[in-house]
Amino acid sequence: MHESLARRSFTSDTIELQAIRDWLRDILQQQACSEDCINDAILAINEACMNIIQHAYYGRADGEMIIEVLREKDYLVFQLTDFASPVDINKCQPRVLDEVRPGGLGIHIIQSVMDSMQFLEPPANVGNLLELKLNIHKQRDHG
Repeated sequence: MHESLARRSFTSDTIELQAIRDWLRDILQQQACSEDCINDAILAINEACMNIIQHAYYGRADGEMIIEVLREKDYLVFQLTDFASPVDINKCQPRVLDEVRPGGLGIHIIQSVMDSMQFLEPPANVGNLLELKLNIHKQRDHG
């Protein structure tokens, strides 16, 4: 059972990324998340939003993104909704890390810090629905 913690709409303008990060930090601190959990969640959501801006809206700043933060026992669940054309999920794969070139690391970063990443069937009149999950007690080995 999911408990909704917060839901907010943002435009697909890159200027919104700072507001998204600040909003997430406030919510996650209220949930007594570890600092590693907070940082990983913010990194992953920032990357996912950048992917929506670049690949779903093709850089257009007038699109809409909705971020909902939910709690499911020891997990935070982040649902990112956009209203762009549906993406080809088969093309949403991390690139080969041996390729030395700028960009293309968003999905790799998301998958490396989150416990799960999946595209869900979006409701009617929605383009894409991405769900990310993260254990609230996550601690990285800093040794």
